[in-house]
Amino acid sequence: MKEVHDVAVFKDLVHGCTFLGEVGQGLCCSQVMALARAFGDFVSPAGDGQFVIGHDVRSSSPSLAEAVSMGLRSGGHHVTHIGVCTKPMLEWYIDFRGLHGGIMITGGCAQPQWNGLRLYDRGARPVPAEAVVESLATWDLNRLFSRPCEPELRHAEPLQAYAAHLRQRFRPTTPINLCLDAGNGPVGSEIEAISAHFPQMRIQRVGYAPNADVAARDPDPFAAPAQDALAASVTSHGCQLGAALDADCDLLAVRDEQGQPVSADVVGALLALALAPKNPGRRVLYGTSVRPVVSQHLNRVSIQTHHLDEVPCVTYAALHRGDAFLYFDGAGHYAFGDFPGTANALLALLELINHLTASGRTMSCLVKEIETVPLTDQTPVTTFGDQS
Repeated sequence: MKEVHDVAVFKDLVHGCTFLGEVGQGLCCSQVMALARAFGDFVSPAGDGQFVIGHDVRSSSPSLAEAVSMGLRSGGHHVTHIGVCTKPMLEWYIDFRGLHGGIMITGGCAQPQWNGLRLYDRGARPVPAEAVVESLATWDLNRLFSRPCEPELRHAEPLQAYAAHLRQRFRPTTPINLCLDAGNGPVGSEIEAISAHFPQMRIQRVGYAPNADVAARDPDPFAAPAQDALAASVTSHGCQLGAALDADCDLLAVRDEQGQPVSADVVGALLALALAPKNPGRRVLYGTSVRPVVSQHLNRVSIQTHHLDEVPCVTYAALHRGDAFLYFDGAGHYAFGDFPGTANALLALLELINHLTASGRTMSCLVKEIETVPLTDQTPVTTFGDQS
């Protein structure tokens, strides 16, 4: 039988840049304390690191956040709690404050009884969970207190500053009637802080209240109940656009003005078309799940594209080295070269609204232009490895 702090137990929790497990079974507070301490020492071996902790609305998240705080502070690290937030807000805060790193307590789209820790170092670069496990030697909880515990605990509320930062990017040129399902609350609070400054933006809310403590539906915005409700609301309210986001603000699902689904990779192509004029000579990165019809369309309009594996550490490194301005895949993830992090569904939605209102056309018309590119098009598609 595996001991609680057997390295094999921790390896069972590794999911890319996240430790993920069933709370009380695969994941418990004592494990989280040890993992947080190991992560702090991995990122800042000398101690005295500056870290931020945020969490989603799962009932287990506040307790796990306390365990993370204790683990980090036992290594002499300094901790700032920002409470309930989205993953992009935490990523932005790490970069904005120049911190050593941060941990987001979230189960993503897993069921409510599951939860996890997503790890970041400087610049909101994702840290592979396996690397933290490999840095560990013996597992003795007494090791947690081998350094004086940092007694000062800080709290911050960055919502208004984060919303102000996003508002700088939001420039709708005509009024917009948007149908929105912001899911589990934190995204709703961010959108309210932005939309309050844009009276030309009308929002038809589906299944959420602008309150970070409200959990309203299945975490997956692509789940059938969420999509059916979104489609019905779009058509009944005559909206120009429908959007559903997940609790972490990682995923964006879109419906056109007829209530029809818009493929995630087409949304990515529309974002590329919108942002390309502001990024001459820079590239668009896309994941393995993007269809050829989409990448071919971008090549036809002279946008350089590069294909790469859909691994957070890989996409982050490729996107933020300076020669690319956008990453997207077929699952609903969108990340931006001039914004920290690995995916930001809210920023993607704001940029999509910018493009839709500036075009003066319907979403279905914009989609049709991309979807009808002939598959026989022989335009060469470059790959990430072809950089000669």
